[in-house]
Amino acid sequence: MNRFDRVTSLLLLLQTRSVVTARFLSEHFAVSERTIYRDIRTLENAGVPIGAEAGVGYFLEKSYRLPPVSFTLDETAALLLGERLLVSGLDAHSLQDFRQALNKVRAVIDRSDKDYLSSLDADIEVFPTGSHFPLDELNQHDQTEPSTGSEGVPSGSDRWLRDCRSALVRRQVVEIDYLALSSQQQTTRQIEPIGLFYYSWHWHLIAWCRLREGYRDFRLDRILSFAPQPEQFARHSRLTLQQYLNEQPGREELLETEVLFSPRAARFVEEQRYLFGFVDEERQQDGVRMRFLTPVPEYMARWLLQYIDEVDIIHGDAIRAALQSYSARLSAHWGGKTS
Repeated sequence: MNRFDRVTSLLLLLQTRSVVTARFLSEHFAVSERTIYRDIRTLENAGVPIGAEAGVGYFLEKSYRLPPVSFTLDETAALLLGERLLVSGLDAHSLQDFRQALNKVRAVIDRSDKDYLSSLDADIEVFPTGSHFPLDELNQHDQTEPSTGSEGVPSGSDRWLRDCRSALVRRQVVEIDYLALSSQQQTTRQIEPIGLFYYSWHWHLIAWCRLREGYRDFRLDRILSFAPQPEQFARHSRLTLQQYLNEQPGREELLETEVLFSPRAARFVEEQRYLFGFVDEERQQDGVRMRFLTPVPEYMARWLLQYIDEVDIIHGDAIRAALQSYSARLSAHWGGKTS
């Protein structure tokens, strides 16, 4: 962030809080406290009435008000992405309030920006938080399961999200270097993006891959480089995101499973359950009964193995069969070995 943007952001931040310390500001902007002192002096020289109290911090005088704030296109697009992610995490009233606030933002932006947002809105889909949508397992795409971190790829980093937004709206061909999870092989692809899809805690770019001559699912944190090309492709030449998702087998084939965890085991489930399609839970005298909607029983069974005899399958024959199979393999593997 350059100095002008930082000083402007500092002024906005001062208006959002009654008082802030130099230390807080330095950590927020990742600069030294000495730099913050200079920025404060710059604002004061520009006529902004900033008060200061030793040991307390800086504040704006009550009489001072900033003019109406405008939003950049990137800021508004980020709010749109936030709205889609909040659908499965907020109660109905809070979500309605957020959407109303976003509509107020939409109302004051330029017409061209409104068209941009409308186009982007149609290219985004969010699967319910924690659900694992098995596009890759069923269609043998490039990425096969949630990652816990891979060498050379920072886990949880969807660093190309802003670049994807622009390429989608402009229908630009993009050249990427991609590291496939299953093979750990890096390939260079030219792709035609059709949408962003959020599932299993990551953003995925759905695109037509010219190398594979088919639609592919690219998880953003496994894209090593992202280079939009001057070439554009015709929108009508490819499926829309919704058409693509509707064609995928298995979207509605989610297996309902009920699992009873012992009281002790239930304490360790926590956020992990959301990776396997957790729906709800009911506390009982003998433990915690949880309901899941999962598309891949074997994947969930591997997770449940760690709880050994402190978990029971109440409903879900496929999960039970997978657990029995894995248990037999473990017994055969370790049965004849001694320390």
